[in-house]
Amino acid sequence: MEENKKQQNSERVKIYDKEMYISQEKIKTIVLIIIVFLIGFIAGYFSKNVIDENTEDITNTSYNNEVVE
Repeated sequence: MEENKKQQNSERVKIYDKEMYISQEKIKTIVLIIIVFLIGFIAGYFSKNVIDENTEDITNTSYNNEVVE
């Protein structure tokens, strides 16, 4: 009888461990998605400033290409 209870308890612990492992993997996946999003957002923010500076340089140089007599 005691052996049967021990076996049932060990099965419950195994199921609990499996559920904990699954929940930990879900949390790791969510954190990874958030980190990737933040990296992409920050890269996009800084690249916007770089692109704006490059377009200003291009427009300024096009004005300097006028015919000089």
